[in-house]
Amino acid sequence: MKKTVIALLAVSAVCACQSGYRMESGQSFSLSTPWTLSRDGGAESLQTSVPSTVAGALEASGFFGEDILDGNKYATLDKTIFDTPWTYSTSLVVQPRKGQHYLLTFEGLNYYADIFFNGKQIAAADTTFGVFISREYDVTALMQPENSLQVRLRRARPGDLNIGFVDWNPRPLDESMGIVRPVLFHATGAVAIGDVFVVPDLDVETLDQADLTVRVALRNLEEKAVEGLLKLELEGCGTCSVPVSLAAGEATTVTLTPADAAVLHLDKPRVWWSYDLGSPELYNLTASVVLNGAVSDSKEVEFGVRSITSRLTEEGWRQFTLNGKDILIKGAGWTDDLLLRDTPESIERQVAYVKDMNLNTIRFENIWGKDDTVYTLCDRMGVLALVGWSCQWEWEDYCGLPEVNGYGCINGQKVEDLAVAYFQNQVVRLHNHPAVIGWLTGSDRIPNPRLEARYLEIYGVEDYRPYICSAKHLESLAGWSGTKMEGPYEYVTPDYWYRDVDCGGAFGFNTETGIGANLPQLESLRKMIPADDLWPLSKSWDYHCTASGSAMNSTQMLQEVINGEYGGFDGLEDFVRKAHAVDYDGTRAMFESFRARIPLGTGIVQWMLNSAWPSLYWQLYDYYGVPTAGYYGTKKACEPVQLIYDYSNSKVFAVSEKLETQKLTATVQVFDGRSALLGKESRDVVLDYRQSLPVFDLGRYAGKPHFVALSLQDSEGNAVADNFYCVAAHLTGYDWKRSNWYLTPILKYPDLGFVFRQEEPSLETSSTKDGDTYSITVTNKGGAIVPFTLVKALDANGNLVVPACWSDNFFALLPGQTRTVTCRTEADSPVQFQVSY
Repeated sequence: MKKTVIALLAVSAVCACQSGYRMESGQSFSLSTPWTLSRDGGAESLQTSVPSTVAGALEASGFFGEDILDGNKYATLDKTIFDTPWTYSTSLVVQPRKGQHYLLTFEGLNYYADIFFNGKQIAAADTTFGVFISREYDVTALMQPENSLQVRLRRARPGDLNIGFVDWNPRPLDESMGIVRPVLFHATGAVAIGDVFVVPDLDVETLDQADLTVRVALRNLEEKAVEGLLKLELEGCGTCSVPVSLAAGEATTVTLTPADAAVLHLDKPRVWWSYDLGSPELYNLTASVVLNGAVSDSKEVEFGVRSITSRLTEEGWRQFTLNGKDILIKGAGWTDDLLLRDTPESIERQVAYVKDMNLNTIRFENIWGKDDTVYTLCDRMGVLALVGWSCQWEWEDYCGLPEVNGYGCINGQKVEDLAVAYFQNQVVRLHNHPAVIGWLTGSDRIPNPRLEARYLEIYGVEDYRPYICSAKHLESLAGWSGTKMEGPYEYVTPDYWYRDVDCGGAFGFNTETGIGANLPQLESLRKMIPADDLWPLSKSWDYHCTASGSAMNSTQMLQEVINGEYGGFDGLEDFVRKAHAVDYDGTRAMFESFRARIPLGTGIVQWMLNSAWPSLYWQLYDYYGVPTAGYYGTKKACEPVQLIYDYSNSKVFAVSEKLETQKLTATVQVFDGRSALLGKESRDVVLDYRQSLPVFDLGRYAGKPHFVALSLQDSEGNAVADNFYCVAAHLTGYDWKRSNWYLTPILKYPDLGFVFRQEEPSLETSSTKDGDTYSITVTNKGGAIVPFTLVKALDANGNLVVPACWSDNFFALLPGQTRTVTCRTEADSPVQFQVSY
């Protein structure tokens, strides 16, 4: 895994600091630790590592006291200490060798940087600014056995193209100032290797053949011509070599195809698939330059053999195709930690969460990550990645530059040049990752034509995957985006997704949307909200909503929803459980509707996947890594084969996204509002890939509150999937004409008061353990339905165990029903289980 690579780099850095260390040509190490961080004119000085932000390093050192994101402490912190420059300092001990060149690379500096190597300034802040640029310096002439490095940084100012969190949460204290991506030290001979780019061409009809085009960038660092060999070694397939010659100081790119090297034609290739359709197979390619029999430089890249294309449907929506198969994009929007403190372990856990929810895509609105860990994990775990620029550069309030003619804020030669440099760097950075399926160069806007023409020129050379001008339904030089971004971002009831035909409903490619508040579990809320403010609801709750100045910045909407649907709430615990019911049903319906409407729906992205700080809004798991109710609603909605209830017409659809034909038996049970069985029927169904077939029509039960229980069994009677719905007597009353960018106003809520008016349940529980997995069995001994059964894994101190991977949760229990769910944990100490309803 990527975390292993990072660990090895860190070890190399330690070795490099030992006296007399000599590097081999082609060897690199990461200058990750130790670094000293100090403030100009201040007494602050601390040990840290990179990548990091200044605020993140200060927080890790205990400078601010207890965790600054718990409670309301963050709002009280002094930001003025970040108005002056901060300097990162380190040293390295490397014995220079004759004939070697030494390259120092900074993959991300934020924002204005003065760089000094052995006391000599090699970069100045007036030209060295901007976060999404990789900068390389040849320090050969400055090398000594003992070397010093200082990086003096000033934070971004309004009008700078910085990392951005928009209105998702408060701004970083230091505007993410720091060395935010790795610093690499590399030794090479006369010829250095730059980018190595592998372009696969897969026969999608048979998947039996593929051709590779390999481009290797070379640069002669000497003042004389050189001749040698470029060697390629393709893991498990063989090697090849071709002669190369470079004039003094020449930079060139060597392009090789199967016509030049037979090893680049693959018979029966190992094809990369997203995890839900197959195995994410990967290859390694090593490129080396040999001069006079010795290696001058080498570079290894990982890539996948797969085809990713897109087209516009007859309705004008973007449809992605992987290896010749149309796919429904089911994803959520990523954010980094507010202080950029993510670790390889935390990132791996989050990508695993995506898979556990049966999602297939992460949208990265911003080029996130302190390094490539998250993208490499997507490659290796088979999760698709949709990347691109964030809307923070499109709105004057966030960017600090004026918006121009609907093109956002990147207008004018200087800022456009910076954006183009960003684009070149980041496209090249990511173009070997097979998980990446496309680039969006706009979010809420499109680039101005002058800027986009430059983007397209770069993209035509440096990438081959779909280019998309905007996350919104807009047209640019590249044509229509084929996407939509019309909301909602605030609560709508489950039937909205089936009934809406103008905004966020189940048609087209909805690049970001959601139901607003995805409330954390109570244990997380107790960390976020000061004890004195926990109940009744207070401004402290509102502080942890969004940072939007116009809406979604309080719990008012959530209170209105619970009052409207469930008739109110009685105390903290009742408020939380009803908020969870709202979240489960609402988030599940969003994903289910797009599956039920295949192929009219081509993509659905929840806003968001995670949170940069402790939040009540826009998350499928909270800041502490605890899944929300919406997490389990999403997991249920996106099971590969599922029965789905369409609120708009009372029909049940059987849906499959498995490549193999499914022969199953579907069963429905309907109960009245007091848990009495009204009817039951079963039907055999045959499902092919991307089929959505009507199975049951429950229209005869409409007009009265009822429960719907669905299940699928295979030919041997084994459970395949189940689902459960609480159905009000009437649909929601919407004011459709007043729909806006974040919601459609609700005039009359569906009455779901019956859901929590069932008789007091009698539950019997037991648990067993096998390795790191617990099995928890819950039996409903009473005669009433339990609509939402929550099982918690707690440590000895009563804290939620994280991570705890549940097979199912927030599940329903029918009268007399027994359910067994599993929980996999990494906890060393005994785990206790608590059941609530």
